[in-house]
Amino acid sequence: MPIKSVTITMTSVPVASPSSHIAPTELGSDEDQAAPQEGVKVLLSQEGKAKAAEEQNKNADIDASNLPESVKKILKVIREIQEKIQKKMEEFETIKNDPSLSDKEREAKAQGVQVELAALTSQLTSRTNDLRRTENELKLSTGQRKLSNYLAAPKG
Repeated sequence: MPIKSVTITMTSVPVASPSSHIAPTELGSDEDQAAPQEGVKVLLSQEGKAKAAEEQNKNADIDASNLPESVKKILKVIREIQEKIQKKMEEFETIKNDPSLSDKEREAKAQGVQVELAALTSQLTSRTNDLRRTENELKLSTGQRKLSNYLAAPKG
């Protein structure tokens, strides 16, 4: 589901030039220092909020696990790569079954997708190796390793 609208409101924030120097005695009171600074405000549409919630929920099982943060981060990257592979596989099937393409066009497009799939598969192998190395370095328990393997397994 594409995000239908995003509203961005920008306000200017005065910034000291690199050549200016403010001595500690010139800073003013603590109240001046604690004043909130204006910046960029982003408002998401309902569809955008739903998409953001969906993105958070898809890794809720990883976030809820007792695994170290470094392992969780790698698991999320692995899932992202797996999703990309799944989408490329679907694209490949669509190309193979597209009657509007000539044999030559079909072959060229399919070959391009296969190259992308090979790159994604290589990334997945690399991140999986990173996961195993991190598990070893952190000396994860057998239970944690089993959980990590379960969370890294392709879903679908």
